[in-house]
Formats: sequence, C-alpha cells, structure tokens
Amino acid sequence: MHNSKTFIRCPSGFTKEYVLVCFPFAGGAASAYNNWVKRLSDLIDVCAIQLPGREDRIMEKPYRNMEMLVCDIMEELKKLNKRLVLFGHSMGGKIAYEVAKKLEDEGCGAELLIVSGSRVPNVPEPNPVYQLSDEAFLDAIKRFNGMPKEITENRDIMNFFLPMLRADFELDEKYYSPGVTILNCPIIALGGKEDSEANEKDISRWGDFTREKFAYKVFDGGHFFIKQSEAEVTGFVREKILKCI
Repeated sequence: MHNSKTFIRCPSGFTKEYVLVCFPFAGGAASAYNNWVKRLSDLIDVCAIQLPGREDRIMEKPYRNMEMLVCDIMEELKKLNKRLVLFGHSMGGKIAYEVAKKLEDEGCGAELLIVSGSRVPNVPEPNPVYQLSDEAFLDAIKRFNGMPKEITENRDIMNFFLPMLRADFELDEKYYSPGVTILNCPIIALGGKEDSEANEKDISRWGDFTREKFAYKVFDGGHFFIKQSEAEVTGFVREKILKCI
C-alpha cells in the first residue's frame, strides 16, 4: 500500500446494499461531498474517497500515478462487498472510470458510472499546467474557480497546499488512456453550461464508452457547477440511482 490510512469516508455507516463512491476533483477532499451525504444517505450509503495530502491525511504523500492509486483504492472497495455506484468530478471522473474498468476486469462491475465535468480518457490534456513555475501554476489553476478567495488570495496558505495541488494536477494531466475500453455498466455524464474544461460536446462523447444506456445533462454553472447547482445535481443523481437499484 502507498499509504497506511483508509481512503473511505462513510459518515452514515454501511447499512444499505448499495454504496455511492464519490471521487474528488484535483485539490478536493472528502468534505466536498458532505451535503451529498445529507441529501442522499436515506437512499444509498454515500462514501467519499479521501486522497492523501489533505484534511485528516494532510501529512501523507499525495499520489502522482493513476495506476498505483487505482490499485490501492480497489483493495478497499473489494472489502466492502457492496453494489457500487461510482461518481467522480473532473479528475475524479477519470479515477472513477479507471476503477470501473478494474472492477469489470475482476468480475464485479459497478452498477452505474457517473462522470462530471470530465473529458473522455482518450483525449490528452491540451493545456497542462503542472510543470509550470510555482507562480505561473498558482495563477493558472485560478481559472477553475474551485477554491475560496480566502485561500487563493493568501500566498502562505497556497504555498502550503502547493505540493498536493501540483501532484493532483500531475496525476490528472498526465492521465491518458488511448483507445476506447467499453464498459458493461450504464454511464451518465454531467456538465456545466459555462465549463470550458469539459463542454457539452466533450461530455457527450462518454456514450462511446458503454454497451449499456447512456445519458448526459448540462447544468447551470462553470467547471464547479456541482457546487453552484448542487441541489439540482444531487436531485438528478438521486433520480438516476433510483432507476438502477
């Protein structure tokens, strides 16, 4: 194992047959899904993945390699012995897809994959920033508008989080899966109307990655529409989960 602490955060405990596994965006933590627990845990156990380098894992070394990360997460997911719905936003969509592939390889596929604000995996990152100088890198990631201004405008805080942020962007931007590995589970893709990172055309291409049903929906907001339109997003996710459980 790369790290000793567990990835899985499930505040409601594991009481139901199905688990919604939520994977974070670059720089994100398990707490990003706190409201999802409140909104959905009557229906499904909501489990947020906590990557090292943030919150209660702040002192741990972050991942820079997708294959190693997915292998370590798989060890824990298999122990759950539950039926899984996978959700990932941005970088998390890529992790969720790789986990879905691995689950199918091992004969225990997901019930549903929901990717959000994420381009398909066979398109390389057109504008990588992880190798930029510290100053240029921190300026570049502000375009995502994913962090509060109290953090982005405080250089001491940004410098503290810099190693984790750079590692996440390296993991995200170096990830590339040529060809198309078609899954046996349905896929739903979500996007933001003003998201320049993954527009409607980008997310619609996820339909090529499943043999089962595919649907996509665009919400108001930019790259972090999952926060800007959280009630609408979680309502839509609830509706789709109800159809598969």
